[in-house]
Amino acid sequence: MKKELIDSPWNFTLYEENDMKFLEVVYCNSFVDFTREFKLQGDELNYDFEELKTLAEDIRKNYEKYKAREIKDE
Repeated sequence: MKKELIDSPWNFTLYEENDMKFLEVVYCNSFVDFTREFKLQGDELNYDFEELKTLAEDIRKNYEKYKAREIKDE
């Protein structure tokens, strides 16, 4: 079961499920807002709130760098 750990409205939500952590990042695009979910790894697993805010912004600005870790609904 997916457990919400941290929520930063209109920015990101941190979840944990099956001993893995995922960061759901909000993309705000004028008329359409959407989210993408990414698996955290390495040091990211222990990031504090401020570090997660920075990571979410980096993911939004550098999607290509993180797209291999994106969790896609099938």
